[in-house]
Amino acid sequence: MHFRQSGQRDPRRRRVLADLVLGRLPGADRTADTWGRSSVEPRSKNYGEARFLDEQLRLTDLIPRRIGVFVLLFLVGTLVVAGLLTLHVWTARFGPMTTDGAVAAFDLDGEGTLAVWFSSTVLLLASLTAVVVYTIRRYKKNDYQGYYRVWLWAALCWGLLSLDETASLHEGFTGMMTYLTGTRLYGDGSAWWMIAYFFLLGGVGTRLALDMRECRRSFVAFLCVAACYGLAVIAQLGWIWETETARAIMLEEGAEMMGNLFLLLAMGLHARHVILDAEGLLPQNETDDEEEDVADEEYEEEEEEEDYDREELAAEEAALFGHPVRVHPPHGSRRPLGNRVKRAKPAAKKEVDAFSAGMQAAEDRVGRRLTKQEKKALRRRLEKMRRERERRSA
Repeated sequence: MHFRQSGQRDPRRRRVLADLVLGRLPGADRTADTWGRSSVEPRSKNYGEARFLDEQLRLTDLIPRRIGVFVLLFLVGTLVVAGLLTLHVWTARFGPMTTDGAVAAFDLDGEGTLAVWFSSTVLLLASLTAVVVYTIRRYKKNDYQGYYRVWLWAALCWGLLSLDETASLHEGFTGMMTYLTGTRLYGDGSAWWMIAYFFLLGGVGTRLALDMRECRRSFVAFLCVAACYGLAVIAQLGWIWETETARAIMLEEGAEMMGNLFLLLAMGLHARHVILDAEGLLPQNETDDEEEDVADEEYEEEEEEEDYDREELAAEEAALFGHPVRVHPPHGSRRPLGNRVKRAKPAAKKEVDAFSAGMQAAEDRVGRRLTKQEKKALRRRLEKMRRERERRSA
């Protein structure tokens, strides 16, 4: 049984299906709008033709194009993280002013706090940004293996982390694994969800990092994500300070929030990169330009050698041999198997002298040196004449 495999036709099939869904059928009237109605008639009583809809922002327009905007947003996020850490330190001061003796919203280690809301929002934005990258990245021409799908997996992972921040899914997973195995594995059982996250996020993150190498800014930001998350795990395990202490909690939560912020920065920078790449606005390196120039020069030289006047060559060979000779197409085009002739190397000195004499006669008649293609045609013609003589003599 053969299963359908994705290949180069997938992008074309997606575009065709999208055209069918949107009503853009082949041969359809261009004056009609997306849903087949005439653009002359108004769509709505209240809004008329609603041409302002064509001027609305697209999803890709929400991604900033300037690096300064990313730096400013990152600094604002860093100030928010610093403010949340400061509020956690001042919780003891605000305690006497409340009936419960503490402000739950400022607790970094609690549920439903400002820190949880901040992390969940940042991760959700990172997930949506990964979706934007996926919608553009899947149209890259040289991605024959379909590596763009990792961005969809990344969006699902960041969405899972956002949900985990609010619903504490990792604690439920720890309790389930402890019940099934009968052991907490390490300390309070946090190692269970750490192992699961390590394999899931490690596999997706490694493949994602390989795809992000073409944008150095996003790649460096993504490496900072791994460093921050690693520091948070180390603090969670109590390898720096004892767990449940104020310093350990601030280090763990602060590193986690900065990791989430770096993740959003990496997704945003790479989204900017793929958008500019799709629009052809990325500056090319000098080495790439030099390679392209060399390739263009070689291509032009090859074209000059092969782009000769076929009719003139046929006339020259007809005058030389007494009848017209077929001029074969360039090497880039395929020929039928029946028309292919195996070229044999001349084994006798007589044949070499005949070729030299024929080439010299042709050059004297033309008044210039023969090109490579003309020499090959002459050699093939002489080889054919030699075979005909041998067949007649036999």
